[in-house]
Amino acid sequence: MKNEELEALGLNEEQVKGVLKLHNAEHGPVIKELETAKNDLAAEKEKTNTQGETIKNLKSDLEGFKGVDVSELQKKISDLEEDIKTKDANYQKEIADRDFNDSLKESIQAAHGINAKAITALLDVETLKASKNQKEDITAALKTLSEAEDSKMLFGGNAPNKVGTGNPIGNVGNGSAAFADDAQMRAIMGLPAEKGDK
Repeated sequence: MKNEELEALGLNEEQVKGVLKLHNAEHGPVIKELETAKNDLAAEKEKTNTQGETIKNLKSDLEGFKGVDVSELQKKISDLEEDIKTKDANYQKEIADRDFNDSLKESIQAAHGINAKAITALLDVETLKASKNQKEDITAALKTLSEAEDSKMLFGGNAPNKVGTGNPIGNVGNGSAAFADDAQMRAIMGLPAEKGDK
């Protein structure tokens, strides 16, 4: 509805403004709603296009899985996950065993253990491995062994080396002190003197 059309009907300027005002008041909200509906429709069309594209891509992806046994794939994935867990657990156990063995060797040395294998065989290794205070429990177990009558011989202090009085090389040359000692011993035992004894 235009001004010229209303004026052609014989309405004056004031009447034209009044009619247009009423017209706008009545149809303005409808026009606004129509614009909103158009915008919503455009947005929905865009969404539909996007979803259509997604569906198309998914169908294309699914084509690659035709004839594939999904339950078999799930089993393979499950087996791989279990294998990874097992390997990780074994790796952690190996590290724990290595650390325990190092700690045990150090403790046996600190306790002046003479034979580490024999001492280890007498220990409850599995209980010590499971202990939360390994170092203290190993030390206590070694102390118990070092004080027990049947195992204390496996432990000893740093004993000084014995110095022998004999000749480590043997008898070298005639008339040496070694020959004199030898002759004296033979005489005490009632044995005849050797040719080299004087």
